[in-house]
Amino acid sequence: MSGLSKNVECQPTTVRIIGVGGAGINVAKYWRNEEDGKRADKFVAVCDWDANALERSGVTAALQLDECKIWPGIWSGAEAAENNIEAIRKILKAQKVIVEVGLGCKFGTEVAPIVAREAKASGAFTAGVASLPFKMNGSKSLQCGLDGLRELAASCDVMFILNNESMQRYYGKLLVPDAMERINMIMSCATDHFIDYGFMRDKPRYQYSDAKVVGIGNTGADLVDYLRKEKYRKQLLSVCKPNSTKSGKPEDAALLQLVIGNDEKADFDGITKFLDGKESPVFVVANLDGEPSIKSAPFLARLARQMGSIVVGLVILPSVSDGAAKWSKAITGLQNLATSTDAVFAYSSDFLDYSPIPRLGMEVSDIGGFVKYLIKAAKWGKPRTK
Repeated sequence: MSGLSKNVECQPTTVRIIGVGGAGINVAKYWRNEEDGKRADKFVAVCDWDANALERSGVTAALQLDECKIWPGIWSGAEAAENNIEAIRKILKAQKVIVEVGLGCKFGTEVAPIVAREAKASGAFTAGVASLPFKMNGSKSLQCGLDGLRELAASCDVMFILNNESMQRYYGKLLVPDAMERINMIMSCATDHFIDYGFMRDKPRYQYSDAKVVGIGNTGADLVDYLRKEKYRKQLLSVCKPNSTKSGKPEDAALLQLVIGNDEKADFDGITKFLDGKESPVFVVANLDGEPSIKSAPFLARLARQMGSIVVGLVILPSVSDGAAKWSKAITGLQNLATSTDAVFAYSSDFLDYSPIPRLGMEVSDIGGFVKYLIKAAKWGKPRTK
């Protein structure tokens, strides 16, 4: 039987964090237990079919969905969510809704997009915080996660996508529970980022400018030009078609060209030299509204990872209303980028329709500070579990 705990139907609040499925519940629980318990039951709700998992979460605002079985042992998350849609709507009374989920597990992967859809329909700012499965989970799990990413992105204003394979790459000697603890920590930090997210700020929180920035296409070139004028102190690389390069002074920014789809040769030696080194993260910035961004963003991300860098994608997605073909190509690019980076921040073009370049410029500093903290806390420190 489905059921709402007595405290879940509350008055509208500022933020509600929805943990969906086992991984989503773990992230919500981790976030709740931070800061010496000051966040206990603050903003949080979780939903699942497993009553024991809900009870272990320690969150009083919980929604148990029906057990909808396709065949013995297999639950249909989509069917369970649709059968309990009114109960789901009752936990979405907030100005901001952040949906936490581990993509790849069938139940959570099916339910999270429905929760995001209803949050978006209610008029709330909707953020998705998701992780893609380890390769050791198998190709079917990864494909399930990528399919879920496609559905979730359609209803989110912004998204954070963590590639769990990064844990294997950087912390391969960790036991699985320790690796999962770091995943919970990273996703919890992304949650904090979205809680504070807004257009009222006129300058970055962290004033951090140590990440290399690779701007792809017209949007990337505009961002490189903007950061150069803002005297961003790290290296900048603009990868564009020849007719779209926003030229800056050579001493301020390295302006190289990567041309996709014709016979012109790219300056791979220059790109490789730029990406070489582990002293700072590499941000790959692009608007996935067409070529060459859809192909070159994943390519450059993979190349940077091969050079040993921590790679973060910052991309803009077209609106679903722009047409099914354009949307499908963009999501394919996002899927390829998510498996080629350590993490991706994705923004809906509908949400970034006002001054997108200054906003992305602030995100470079904000997320740079976020990544710098994670490197220190996760690699050399300890998880912040209480």
